[in-house]
Amino acid sequence: MKSIPHQTGFFASVTAVTTLITALAGTARADVVTDWNLITLNATKTAGQNSNLGSRIDAIEAIAVYDAVNSIRQFGKPYHYYAPDTGSAQAAAAQAAHDVLINYFPSQATALNAALTNSLAAITDGPVGNGQTVGAAAAADIIALRANDGSSPNVNYPGPSTIAPGVYQLTPNIPTVTTPPFTFGPGINQQWGTVQPFVLATTNQFRPGPPPALTSVDYTNALVQVQSLGSLASGTRTTDQTHIAQFYKQDAELTVNEAARELALTHNPSLEEDALIFALTDIAVADARIAVWDAKYTYLFWRPITALNASADGTVNNNYSAWQPLIVEPSHPDYPSGHSGTVNAGFGVLRAFFGDENTLVLHTTTAGEPPRLINSLSSGQSENGWSRIYGGIHYTFDNTAGQGIGNQVAAYVLANGPGVIATNNINATSQLGIGSYPGITVTGKVGQAYRIDYATQLSPTNWTTLKYVTLPTASPYLILDNSPQSGNQQRFYRAISVSN
Repeated sequence: MKSIPHQTGFFASVTAVTTLITALAGTARADVVTDWNLITLNATKTAGQNSNLGSRIDAIEAIAVYDAVNSIRQFGKPYHYYAPDTGSAQAAAAQAAHDVLINYFPSQATALNAALTNSLAAITDGPVGNGQTVGAAAAADIIALRANDGSSPNVNYPGPSTIAPGVYQLTPNIPTVTTPPFTFGPGINQQWGTVQPFVLATTNQFRPGPPPALTSVDYTNALVQVQSLGSLASGTRTTDQTHIAQFYKQDAELTVNEAARELALTHNPSLEEDALIFALTDIAVADARIAVWDAKYTYLFWRPITALNASADGTVNNNYSAWQPLIVEPSHPDYPSGHSGTVNAGFGVLRAFFGDENTLVLHTTTAGEPPRLINSLSSGQSENGWSRIYGGIHYTFDNTAGQGIGNQVAAYVLANGPGVIATNNINATSQLGIGSYPGITVTGKVGQAYRIDYATQLSPTNWTTLKYVTLPTASPYLILDNSPQSGNQQRFYRAISVSN
């Protein structure tokens, strides 16, 4: 039976926090996960990617980071790649993110290489070289896994072969240009509803029912509402509603990821928790967009600008002079709202970790729009959804259906995506028998990183690093010694706290 000598740095009696995310911490700090999340979002926009393309890259990067960190810290269910190793989990995360971005954006190599150098210079949690190797392998794995996921080649929708009431038509560039002639871009990413989801079982798993019939009260009321609130010349939309419309018109995954970074900086989760949170959040966002696009090109429903300018047969012959929206109508079918699905999916995951009531100061890429304060994630979801009606580009039933997709995707990803593996508090003898390896349990401070060492003798001592681990739970945490010869020799163990 193995004995565990008492060592300085082994905090066996420290009272651990009882929840995954602690109460607000006094000092906010960034870590490698949040750093590279921002780098990733910036890289996708530098490359001119829309929300569909960008959210796919965000999810791939977050998965690579999670699988890399998990391979070293060994705390959770892998997404796909898992090769237990020692070394710096921070270096693994940075290398994984870097390699994903270099693969998709080789023209940004100079900036990305400099960012990696900066990250590696700040490593504090173990050997850098091993960590880089693990990170590179995790990135290569998810890149290969997504190589033929249906995201390319891009397919544009040319417009309907027959125009009819309720059928999506290509939309003009109003109000960028308010007088004819207008330009009409093709419907974007027609293939996106067939892209392989990251966690969802099928793309149509949460497809909503069809939009209301044009003869229904629900449709009529929604049309009148957007006609009033969403008009370029609206007299009923308030100043704050106009700000909401302009603020949230940025790509919706930017809103989600900024909120995730701000929550991480405020609540100070561990490196492992950050890796898991961002993986689940960006998977949910990516899968929500796939699910929304499945519905959009299934129903091919017309947008308000068409409905409010069309003749009885569905044709537009008035040069869109009867009604114009506050915001340019996007170049894809109306139903359901992609913005609503995106934010509800991402915020739904974040709520599971951080709770709903969080004060956040969010920013936008819309020129001239000031930051916006929200006091809860649900209020952010509501504002984001209403912004599409205030902007004149969606009906209320689009928002409701999109939010429904987002909510369902968030719940499904939380239940079926990566997650922390719970460990039972069982005695050391049964651990040895069950695992076929020596097992020890460590009780310490949740979120604290430790270096676990072993020695085969104490006088003189010959300590060797076994692995690095950050405690994800307040319960006694099981660590298996599956290194070579571990079952055939007496060993002593110690845990030394290291910086996160």
